[in-house]
Amino acid sequence: MARKHATIDEETEINVTPMLDVVFIMLIFFIVTTSFVRETGIDVRRPDAQTATSQDRGNILIAISDAGEIWMHKKKIELVDVRGMVESAVKETPESSAIIVADTASQSGVLIDLMDQVRLGGVARISIAARAK
Repeated sequence: MARKHATIDEETEINVTPMLDVVFIMLIFFIVTTSFVRETGIDVRRPDAQTATSQDRGNILIAISDAGEIWMHKKKIELVDVRGMVESAVKETPESSAIIVADTASQSGVLIDLMDQVRLGGVARISIAARAK
């Protein structure tokens, strides 16, 4: 009985298709589960607070400049536009929370009006950013 021996000329191949499938599935998983930090668009001087504590990041970030301008998504917006933008963010992420970054020179009335608009937009958890002393 004659045995057939493999010749040196034969090449063996490794099928990488299953590995590529797994890599693409992992890539899709990480893209879907990643939350991107949206910036306000301006730098503000946050007030100092002795009781400031670190909080989880909020997915809605709104800034108030020293001149009372409201910034969101790197654009200056009007107070009347805040509610609609917050409502659309809540549609994307129902458990949204907001962080308001108010400049030390901004007026408290603007902050209160902004907080009202955010609450009317459907967000109950609102934090005000401060630096720890």
